[in-house]
Amino acid sequence: MQFKYPEILYILFALLIPIFIHLFQLQRFIKTPFTNVKFLKEIELQTRKSSRLKKWLVLISRLAIFASIIIAFAQPYFSKNNTTKEWFTTIYIDNSISMQAKGEQGELFKRAVQDIVEHLPNKGQFALATNAEIHTNLSKKSLIEQLKNIPYSSLKTSLKTQVLKSQQVFEEYSDKHKKLIIISDFQNALKKNQNLENTNENSYLFSKNTAFDYIQLTPQLKYNISIDSVSILERNIDNTVLEIVLFNQGNEDKSVSVNALQNKIVLAKNTVEMPANTSQKLALRIPNKVENITLKIDADDAYFFDNVYYVSFQKQSKVNVLVISEYKSFFEKIYTPDEFNLTQKKLEQISFSQIDKQQLVVLNGLLKIPQSLQTKLESFTKNGGSLLIIPNKKNTIDDLNGFFNQLRIGQLIHKQTDSIQVTKIHFSHPILRKVFDKKITNFQYPIVTSYFKSKLINEQPILSFENQESFICQFKKQKGNVFWVAAPLDSKSSNFTKAPLIVPIIYNIGKHSLSQPQLSYRTGEENTITVKKQLNKDEVLHITKDQYDFIPLQEIQSEKVLLFTDKQPQKAGFYEVTNKENILKNLAFNNPKDESNLVFLEMNRLTETNENIHQYTSIKEALSALSAEQSIQSYFKWFVLLAFLFILIEILLLKYL
Repeated sequence: MQFKYPEILYILFALLIPIFIHLFQLQRFIKTPFTNVKFLKEIELQTRKSSRLKKWLVLISRLAIFASIIIAFAQPYFSKNNTTKEWFTTIYIDNSISMQAKGEQGELFKRAVQDIVEHLPNKGQFALATNAEIHTNLSKKSLIEQLKNIPYSSLKTSLKTQVLKSQQVFEEYSDKHKKLIIISDFQNALKKNQNLENTNENSYLFSKNTAFDYIQLTPQLKYNISIDSVSILERNIDNTVLEIVLFNQGNEDKSVSVNALQNKIVLAKNTVEMPANTSQKLALRIPNKVENITLKIDADDAYFFDNVYYVSFQKQSKVNVLVISEYKSFFEKIYTPDEFNLTQKKLEQISFSQIDKQQLVVLNGLLKIPQSLQTKLESFTKNGGSLLIIPNKKNTIDDLNGFFNQLRIGQLIHKQTDSIQVTKIHFSHPILRKVFDKKITNFQYPIVTSYFKSKLINEQPILSFENQESFICQFKKQKGNVFWVAAPLDSKSSNFTKAPLIVPIIYNIGKHSLSQPQLSYRTGEENTITVKKQLNKDEVLHITKDQYDFIPLQEIQSEKVLLFTDKQPQKAGFYEVTNKENILKNLAFNNPKDESNLVFLEMNRLTETNENIHQYTSIKEALSALSAEQSIQSYFKWFVLLAFLFILIEILLLKYL
């Protein structure tokens, strides 16, 4: 038992005064003689005993009355904690979009907010933490107001991060009782089927200094179907074929329909059968005139936000091709003006500023490649450009090996002058993937009379000689590509320019040099967006959607601007890149892929190994336990009632004893 005013208890010493007076009183009984002495003596003894007992009982009752009153004014109470300290409670509520899932009483997040409002204790100060921010020094009223204004966020934070943030806040309130309550679905966004014990947070969370209460909220439905990714499978003049990857989480087989919508008008529809816990692909053919489409799944599952996927198409631009050659070539017959911006120049006419504007640079039969040009082309391929190298029949090994070493694609061994046939087509290579309806084995083989034998590094062959060496091959160079033709293409060295294969191969090398614009981006993640626009130094680009407008980080380059997004935007949908009032590019943002996971951390492992971490089955239970921990049980009224009880006892003693 504790007392609010313990100094009042010193008055109890004053109760010794009536005790001393009673013990040392000087009053004596006066004896009066009578004739019958024996009878009078018995009456005298009986009167003395009853009078003495009555006085003691009355004294005790009066002392009890005053003691009860004194103790009552000292305000006795009982509490589990030191009441001289106030309480500071931090509540972390997970506002990630996975909390939109429905539980037994509605959406997990909305129900959690309602339970906090209904059962929040009145005492102390509060802090409210979400995935994006933390508010401190809140009263109960202001915390409730903040709760009502929390939006869903695509940002995701780990449990370790939230505990660290809370401990940093607690350091400012060392003179208070502290409590951390975590409310989340504890979705495991790290890896599929990865338990908490396997994460690198393990050592921190299981330390003895880690203490918090948590409530794990779980969705009612145990299966979910989501759009994992969308890519372009095929694109022609009229249509674009999208390849859509769907993922079915759960133990039920499902038949899933996907609709492609533009302004609520169905452009295409397809259905696929999805076995449990598998990924499936389906294709949708979309007209090229469409700029933005919405893909929608017809499914009633755990998460409805991932049943919608936004895709934004960009206008097909012409491919810029620069051919550096000393003689007139066949490229103008393949790279036609309707699809390509072809420039053909001699070596002495080239300026390096022209190279930066190209998607494909062709070195066709150059006798010498200057070192400055080699360095420029190496940088060009690293930054995403494509380079096609066709040798000259007069080239020596030394002429080309220096360039090969700089590109790090291997080396040439010697020049072979024997005739050899091109006999193998690598149909699986992306350059040839859509060229043939079926594999051809009896075509007319091209012949070369001289070629360069080589020892290449990580080449991807497109066509090969009969001795299995590469005739035309590709090298991946960071963001760009290098294509190598092992034989000169003049009429004396080869008849390949008259073969049917030359057109699709050279054409597709040009088309693949134009990197396909990204169909969509993810909110809450780091994205790099390329916008072809020349800006002045005082100009900036905006990303807008209706009334929403923000300026991303941007890097201005000679022919383009790189935009970098991270925490913004946070809502999925269609956006526009604008410069003043001009729309430069359409963008589509979708929710993070990890938010669709139905894999959750096994939080019960924490309570098994750390006695400072407590699990509650509901928010009401957790906040009720906090209220009980903060509560003070006062005994003031009981001591007042006890004083009245002793007064009643004294009255009865005086009247009947």
